[in-house]
Amino acid sequence: SGDLFNLPAGAVGAAFGFERIELRSDFRPSQDLAAGTIAGFNGSPASGGAFDSDAFFGELLVPVVRGLPMAEAIDLELAYRTTDYSTVGSVDNYKIAGSWTIVPQVRFRGGFNTAIRAASIGELFSPQSEGFPGAADPCAGESAPVDAATAAICTATGVPAGAVGSVAIDPAAGQIRGLFGGNPNLSEEEADTLTLGVVIEPDWFVEDLTVSIDYFDIKIDGAIASFGGGVNNILNVCYDANNPAGGVGSPFCNAVNRRSDGTIDFVQATSQNIAEITLKGFDLQGSYSRDLFGGDLQVNYVGTYTTESTTLPFAGGDPIECEGQFGLDCGEPLPEYKHRMTFNWSKDKITTQLLWRYVGEVKDDDVDTTYFIETIDGTHYFDGVVSYSVNDNYRVSFGVDNLFDEKPPILGDNQEQANTYPATYDVFGRTYFLRASANF
Repeated sequence: SGDLFNLPAGAVGAAFGFERIELRSDFRPSQDLAAGTIAGFNGSPASGGAFDSDAFFGELLVPVVRGLPMAEAIDLELAYRTTDYSTVGSVDNYKIAGSWTIVPQVRFRGGFNTAIRAASIGELFSPQSEGFPGAADPCAGESAPVDAATAAICTATGVPAGAVGSVAIDPAAGQIRGLFGGNPNLSEEEADTLTLGVVIEPDWFVEDLTVSIDYFDIKIDGAIASFGGGVNNILNVCYDANNPAGGVGSPFCNAVNRRSDGTIDFVQATSQNIAEITLKGFDLQGSYSRDLFGGDLQVNYVGTYTTESTTLPFAGGDPIECEGQFGLDCGEPLPEYKHRMTFNWSKDKITTQLLWRYVGEVKDDDVDTTYFIETIDGTHYFDGVVSYSVNDNYRVSFGVDNLFDEKPPILGDNQEQANTYPATYDVFGRTYFLRASANF
């Protein structure tokens, strides 16, 4: 890295490099875990694999304008990378970005870049294993009576006529066994990202304040996903008489395997490059600092407002819109708005921090079924910690997570695990910790 040459507005900076990555994985479970005989755990067979990549990359920072009226600075960023994977071959991606500083307090920025993600070892080489995602059997008629067209598909795919629309074939606990696994023929995912934003430092109004807002538009083609968009979507497409992709003899119905009594034994849902994902929204950031009570106060805020989160599970399929929703199709709750805000105050050897996390309101994504909980209200979490530096090498901290003991939402059939979504909501309640650290 370094300066290549000078332009009237300044030196052109550059960085070039080469990168080699070798990835290997080997998972060897115990016999009981592999066979799935441990209560509460799905079977996890042995797996492993390897791949490597070689990449060349370069980046330029070009100063275009300096010190003109309404153009304090204009800069251009250019980047390019070519990567040769042992799995998918040679791929390329690039970035074009720029910034325009009108005055020192106001700067506009924007960029467009492409991105590549090759399949992971697990996506490529993992053997078939079982899982039990939340799903509903359209032939059971749990949410609505089974119409004649759907009933005809049900009987043609192995449901006895007398069991159609019967609770006898309802899936236990609202979960259906799925078989998942890798695919060594997966190709790369390709993404296009557009960002536009502005940064403002209004020192004429408030000193030491910085705020920014950025719009993002991300589209991923060939996204790796379970066939048909997952177990629930496979069932919905198979038994939708109005969907040309479904019906008797379709790949979706062929993926559904039933027992002689009509109950579902398993649904085959291995990985494919079939999905298209779109994500749009705004990132909001702010920081503020000042003197307070003889110490230094620092406030930082990061928020995201999601305007669109859509997955097209397969070509010609129905888009799954997930902004502000959760449930059998969308999975993990995706609120339209969420934020993370920290308040730090330090003086001499003492540092305190209060963290405020907010997860916005979300609604169930299944409009055809009324669940025990249809809406999860916005949730606030507060975490606090106080640290004392004994000297430059030793520090002691005491903290409390989930200060107000916020309980997780308790759901029903539209839950992920433990009647809630434990990756989003705190299932432990108020938690205390004491930490000591030493640096040498």
